[in-house]
Amino acid sequence: MMKLKLDFTKSSVLFISTLVTSLGIAASPSIAASFARSEADFTIFNYSQSPEGLPESGDVSQASTEFETSVSATGILTSTKANTSVKGGTTIANAYANAIFLKTPPFSNNSTLSYAVGSSNSYFGFAQSQATVAGEFSIKAGETFSFEFVANLAMLTAVENPLEEIATATGDLSLVLFDSTNNAVLDFFTVLSKIATSAHPRESADFFDYQNSQNINIDPNPNNFNTSFGNSNQESVTASFIGSYQRSFQSDTRLILIETKTSQVNVKAPEPSNTLALLLGFGLTGAFLGAKSKLNRQGRLFSTEIGKV
Repeated sequence: MMKLKLDFTKSSVLFISTLVTSLGIAASPSIAASFARSEADFTIFNYSQSPEGLPESGDVSQASTEFETSVSATGILTSTKANTSVKGGTTIANAYANAIFLKTPPFSNNSTLSYAVGSSNSYFGFAQSQATVAGEFSIKAGETFSFEFVANLAMLTAVENPLEEIATATGDLSLVLFDSTNNAVLDFFTVLSKIATSAHPRESADFFDYQNSQNINIDPNPNNFNTSFGNSNQESVTASFIGSYQRSFQSDTRLILIETKTSQVNVKAPEPSNTLALLLGFGLTGAFLGAKSKLNRQGRLFSTEIGKV
């Protein structure tokens, strides 16, 4: 588990260094330049049983975009989505999403990466990626359902001219265990963070928070979380979660697991002082309900109507 955490951190640092160096962005009093990046991954392993409906070969979805394109991919138990938009100046915006669910042994992983770079007096760049894994499990009375997981989140924003530009990054992870027999959410784990780097102050512009129900155990080591807020030129968030889930069932239960995440970034210049927050329509509730709605429409995964929840 620790290797997954370390590999994620090393790849994040290497990616940022390589991209900034290759672009050759240098400080200039007349030309603004900014960078925003948001990346997350979630791995679940040691499932106590396999989900229903998963083929022997497993299920894989991938999506990626460059510039003004939109791509989506949906499998039986996985789905991914990515979209970008750029305008003006020298602007790059890319989004990537991957999801996989294997049957033997049962293992699932998904990841998202969005980044945008802008350089000029006037530009706009946006990238968003989303990945979901979901599975339905038939739990008999007296059985215990369990698994272990590792989740990572890394975000970085940087601007050269904080008076004229803004770089924003958001990250959203959500794990939900849903009892479709009784139409009830049993357990959950959520992570939400945002950083907005600019000289123009915004109330609660930067934050990091996570919550979990009692059956989801999280390693409380404070060294797993690092936030750098309040700098008008560069801000960052890195977080790694090591956890496990275990719950015993007194009656037969149809259990649905949904794990979804979204990574979103924006870069913009010029930055007027009254610019609205860029986190519209982005949140844990929306991500969870959107995942349930999408999977319910597929009709291939669930025999129960989770859309009624």
